[in-house]
Amino acid sequence: MFKLFKLLFPVVLILIISCEKNTMILYTNCNVYERPDIKAILCNKGKIIQLLPSGNINSGKRIDLKGGWVYPGFIDSHMHLTGLGWSLESVDLVGTTSKLDALKKIKEGIKNTPKGTWVLGRGWDQNDWSKSEYPKATDLDLISMDHPMIFRRIDGHAAWANTLAMKLANISENTVDVNGGIIIRDDIGYPTGIFIDNALDLIESQIPEKTEQDIYRQIIKAQTMLNKFGITSIHDAGTSKKEIKILKKMIKNEELSIRVYTMLNNNPKDYDSFLESGPEIENPFIKVQSIKIYLDGALGSRGAALLEPYSDSPSENGLLIIKPSEHKSLVKKFSKSGFQVNTHGIGDRAIRIILDNYEEVANTKIRNRIEHSQIVHPDDVPRFKELNVIPAMQSTHCTSDMPWVEERIGLERMHEAYPWKSFIKLNIPVPGGSDAPIESPNPIEGIYASVTRKNKNGLPKKGWYSEQKMTLKEAIKSYTEWGAYASYEEKIKGKIKENFYADFTVLDQELKSTNLEMILDARVLFTILNGKIVYQSNEQ
Repeated sequence: MFKLFKLLFPVVLILIISCEKNTMILYTNCNVYERPDIKAILCNKGKIIQLLPSGNINSGKRIDLKGGWVYPGFIDSHMHLTGLGWSLESVDLVGTTSKLDALKKIKEGIKNTPKGTWVLGRGWDQNDWSKSEYPKATDLDLISMDHPMIFRRIDGHAAWANTLAMKLANISENTVDVNGGIIIRDDIGYPTGIFIDNALDLIESQIPEKTEQDIYRQIIKAQTMLNKFGITSIHDAGTSKKEIKILKKMIKNEELSIRVYTMLNNNPKDYDSFLESGPEIENPFIKVQSIKIYLDGALGSRGAALLEPYSDSPSENGLLIIKPSEHKSLVKKFSKSGFQVNTHGIGDRAIRIILDNYEEVANTKIRNRIEHSQIVHPDDVPRFKELNVIPAMQSTHCTSDMPWVEERIGLERMHEAYPWKSFIKLNIPVPGGSDAPIESPNPIEGIYASVTRKNKNGLPKKGWYSEQKMTLKEAIKSYTEWGAYASYEEKIKGKIKENFYADFTVLDQELKSTNLEMILDARVLFTILNGKIVYQSNEQ
């Protein structure tokens, strides 16, 4: 019977194709990840219909993949979509080597900017500067007294503002610190221009609100970059109601070239209506199924909440952006409505509070997440498994932080830092992401960091705390299968498989465990979403 089926199948397939040749697409001349027997992929209506040993069938439309290596479409499980688009049109301070270097870039970026117009940017990191100390408002004042300015630190949890920006926000020596935030002050109590976590709102509340045109333009810019890097799906870590409206309009107009799993902003104006109606999961291009909550800050600005004080600042142990009781209330409310709760937790104290609250009031059938999960006390690692909690981690945060994180938390706590393998050994999926625009959204860089624990320069040579690195297979899963699992989509995407979404990333070479250093040389030839090419390299 099986032999008869094998004989008849090509005939049946041709009949199907002839009936629907306008929608059928056959991708040929390719190598498929983990399927050496497959050389062609037949797609229809956005899904994979058949994996074939050759392209020798009559199809309506044939596309040659130039011998490329087909991987499941890469998934970035934690990034900021409009934030990435915004970063592409603002002053970029990533990679600056000193305060003077940053000021030069700001001066260049301010050219042709009308007086009174806000100048925005991001990406500075005082830890990368020759003199590792926070800059001041007066530094920016030397460039311009006519433009309000604010520049977010690379982690997004601190910002550097000038005097005019502080004046517009009515900030003075009499301004009190806000809950969950810090205003850095000089010896006599006057604000220096550095604002941490919730204190950023004091300044940023004065910036004119984005228009729908601004948001649309930034999404277009961001998705163009993402498609170039082979990304077909993202988890947007903080989506407004206005952004969801624009994304839906783009879907209707067939302008969206990525699938978006949204995490609603922790703001009643953004989540109230969804909380009443429940998750929206029917549209294959956008799902509204989770909420993003911030509990602590970041390590770089000493805002991550630690169980013990910072090693390089014993008077500090981080801060909580909201009270544990408030977090518990939100977890309970959203769990009751069927939403996944994704909580930002970097420090071991914050992570323990999150786990405690999940255990007490969350529905453990829901795959709640802890975003970042960077410093995890060993006692808490198995609790992720027990409570069905997903650690959504970003491997390039590890390789960016490694020059200074030992100073922050001390050598005795380093076994708690970025513990990818500790989770994987317990069969806990670790979905990978970039946190773009904080890090580059290029998944190839993320995969390389995951398998080597090295920076792009190949340092340190033996890898940084290499016992926690992933295998290549695990790293690829991190950006494919595990990303799909983290958004409840493991039965429809994340694999090259029949009846799965026809979402592919086609590389110019195979990613090989025998030559990990070559991973960074891989280039994207095609990005295919829903069976259609959304990016094609000109260098083929």
